[in-house]
Amino acid sequence: MTVPAPRRGPRTRSFVLEGAFACVLLLGAGPARAAVGATASIWSEERLRGYSLSAGHPVARLDLSFDQESGFYAGLSGSLVANGGLRPFALEESIGFAKRLGSGPVLDVGIVNSNFSRFSSHDRATGYSEVYAGLIGKLVSSHIYLSPNYFKADNWRLYGDVEAAVSPVRKLLLSAHAGVLVPLSGGYRAKTGYDWRIGAARELGRVTLHLDLSGGGPGKDLYEGRAHSRTALVAGAALLF
Repeated sequence: MTVPAPRRGPRTRSFVLEGAFACVLLLGAGPARAAVGATASIWSEERLRGYSLSAGHPVARLDLSFDQESGFYAGLSGSLVANGGLRPFALEESIGFAKRLGSGPVLDVGIVNSNFSRFSSHDRATGYSEVYAGLIGKLVSSHIYLSPNYFKADNWRLYGDVEAAVSPVRKLLLSAHAGVLVPLSGGYRAKTGYDWRIGAARELGRVTLHLDLSGGGPGKDLYEGRAHSRTALVAGAALLF
């Protein structure tokens, strides 16, 4: 059973997480069947929850995935950003476990750890770690994420989202997403935020083309010394190995 880990987000390296990731990989040497995959992709920019993480610059990613029949899965991804040349951008590690509840949805739990270089929109090395839990159905899925260090130490955030996907014709997937980010610390200036995304993905052999329109609020996005609209159209192409 292949259940994708949460879509990318920023990063603070964790030795505990890396050790757990290694343990999951070792499980693949046992008798249980496992699958390993790799995807290379290019995006017009990298976004997370209604914000541009790459300051509007294109990003190239390599994603590695491991999925065991028992339900354990893991992911490792790295990326470069085209910002005055190709620069190191992000590194993400994730592990999780997925189990179908009878004939109903899949219970999905895990942890993701994300790191960004100074070439991100934050202009400094930063990131966060999150634990998550959710349910994945045939058409609709929902997750809750909890982070104790959302882009800085002792900055607690709770994020919840709902996603829906439908394939009206073969090899075409339409999707929609809505999420809310709730501050659990950070003082009176911390505000609840929201984001949304609608997208389409078209398979062409081993290549999948993506087009997403996303946005959020309140307020504008700030990077490279200027304010930018939270609404953006992102194009991408992914090659599955």
